[in-house]
Amino acid sequence: MGDFFDSLSLGSGALLIAVVSALLALVTLRLPAVMRWTAALFLPFALSYCCYWLPVWLGGTEDQHSSWEPLVVGVWSFAGLVASGIVTFIVSRYAKRNA
Repeated sequence: MGDFFDSLSLGSGALLIAVVSALLALVTLRLPAVMRWTAALFLPFALSYCCYWLPVWLGGTEDQHSSWEPLVVGVWSFAGLVASGIVTFIVSRYAKRNA
């Protein structure tokens, strides 16, 4: 499993984080609006951070992970933030229309 996460490029990792963030935004459908938006902001960063450091946590070498962290986690988080923000916005509009 560590090899899979270690092999993620900037683009493939961003795509993975965006898809998972969008799915998690759908899971938060039943939460109040404030909690939905908080999750939409926090979860992409948490996912990005965990996916980036998972190979090291599983016993891999740290090599240059620290120096690349701001770039990789930042790009992955931004992709997830956009995806979860779009889904949360759509869900919020749907919830208002049916309320």
